[in-house]
Amino acid sequence: MIAYIRFEVLRVLHNPRYLVFLIVMPVAFALIWAKQGPGVMVAMAVYAACGGALLGSGNTIAEDRLTGWVRQLRVTPLPGRAWLGGKVVQGMLTVLPGLVAVGVVAVVKGQIPPGRWLEILVVMLVGSLPFVLVGVFVGLLVRGKTATVALMIVFFTLMFLGGVVGGETLWSWAPTHSLLDAGLNVLDGRTIGVTGLLNLGIWTVAAGVGVLFRVRRA
Repeated sequence: MIAYIRFEVLRVLHNPRYLVFLIVMPVAFALIWAKQGPGVMVAMAVYAACGGALLGSGNTIAEDRLTGWVRQLRVTPLPGRAWLGGKVVQGMLTVLPGLVAVGVVAVVKGQIPPGRWLEILVVMLVGSLPFVLVGVFVGLLVRGKTATVALMIVFFTLMFLGGVVGGETLWSWAPTHSLLDAGLNVLDGRTIGVTGLLNLGIWTVAAGVGVLFRVRRA
């Protein structure tokens, strides 16, 4: 299973679209808007976490379903639970490169101390789980290039609704808003709010139920 996860993670990292969209772009935005304060770095961390989580597994699942690779895996010794768990782990691991890249900018620019950024990174990594599950759900629901379009729509919708992009929160129950708020609390040395944690938990459970439903139907 470890070899399978490593293969899938490297497969995503070798995709130029992933490198540009989820590493280069948040770093570029962090550099452009650095003068607005360390909060921008946290917002770009949410950008990297949400995007990496959604596209990390969702895209590959949709492509594998289109090419028939998922059917081929069914005749291998890899159990279905291991495949699904591997996809979730893969999605969370593909979040890391973008977070590390934004973190380097935040530390080098003197915006956030290394120790505090490490705390933010952990929060972003754990908080990416509901987005990973949403990505897996979309990948199981839609095939091929259509999934990429659907995931991009979900991504930008959550970015704007949660106030990560645009500067104004349009829906306080968006998971991106809760993750951004958690990151900002850590940045300021405050305790993460219970409401935000509860909201992320609800999104995780809801997306997880959707994933299990789609897997059983498949």
